[in-house]
Amino acid sequence: MVAGIGFVVAMVDGYDTLMLAFIAPLISKEWALHPRTVGAIFASSYAGAALGATAIGIAADRFGRKTMLLASLALVAVFTMLCARSASPAQLMVLRALAGLGLGGALSTSIALVAENAAVHQRRAIVTRMFLGFPVGAIVGGAVTAGVMTSLGWRGVFLAGGVCALLLIPLVALGVTESASGAHTASPVHSRRPLTELVSGGRAWTTFLFCVSVLLMLLTSYFLVSWIPTVLTLNGMSAEHAAMAAVIINCGGIVGTLILSFIIGHRSPLAPVAVCLCSGAILIALLGHGIVSPGNTKFLLVFGVGLVVIGAQGCIPARACHGSARADRTKRRGTPMNWFVNAVRRNGTLRFRGNVASSTGRSFGRRFRGNVVTTYLRGTDT
Repeated sequence: MVAGIGFVVAMVDGYDTLMLAFIAPLISKEWALHPRTVGAIFASSYAGAALGATAIGIAADRFGRKTMLLASLALVAVFTMLCARSASPAQLMVLRALAGLGLGGALSTSIALVAENAAVHQRRAIVTRMFLGFPVGAIVGGAVTAGVMTSLGWRGVFLAGGVCALLLIPLVALGVTESASGAHTASPVHSRRPLTELVSGGRAWTTFLFCVSVLLMLLTSYFLVSWIPTVLTLNGMSAEHAAMAAVIINCGGIVGTLILSFIIGHRSPLAPVAVCLCSGAILIALLGHGIVSPGNTKFLLVFGVGLVVIGAQGCIPARACHGSARADRTKRRGTPMNWFVNAVRRNGTLRFRGNVASSTGRSFGRRFRGNVVTTYLRGTDT
């Protein structure tokens, strides 16, 4: 039950997080925005989510994950719907940052809840499959958005995202328990010093390497998902067809994550993830050459990149479970999860700033090829 609700929460989080990528061409056209401004809007959302993952994740370890999950969903619902009333890019940035607080907190707390309620021998596979909800939400949301964005407009898309988050609140309140009944997990004692305990007892180096590997592993993911529709639109493709590119990359991510979930259920996730990321480096280089070329080859490459890169991303929560299980840190599970989400969001913010700052003098192909070395390093560091 908790895993199913966590899957739905991840779906809404995935849709609300990435909806801006789908409707960015419409916002840019209505307000005549420079790509630099579009990138700043993206960055504000991820900056808010980084802060939310940190603050809410730590608070969840002290005050309860269910309580903080409900608070996160309320933040997402209210401020996403208020985004529909934005009158300027600056106002939209502020509202997306505030909604991002809830998005970051919702994902980290839901992953921790699912892990806490899962049997130990099934935890990695269950958490990985639960995280499939993130790309599923992006796919379903992207497909629906592509069909209705011209009639509803970008403001209507924001309203729909806020309503989805609002409807989750009673579902979580009634269906989620703080811990499993039975002997699956330890008693839900929340740590008063979660950060200190993660780096004490000889765990500092392991924790540091995990955070670095997550930063490197997800350096490219948000760049790909968020900028591909805009790049295709700037090269003459309609906004509806460009939004489908974000759907395709997440379709590849679902297939890749599902395949990996069966593999890591019986072994450590390190080697499979490393192989995927090294393969992703090659495919991203090819995508950098083909993104602006005519024909449909670019969509095959987008699917392939999603298969290995987004698929590997879906295994990171399982890697966190693998590490926390080895260290026997049940009561601190929320903190490694919030570090994972915080690394993702903060990394997305830095990547957007870097790419936007160089947007005037750097070709789109070079931007994609610039991520190849990073993707390879993610694989070797993992």
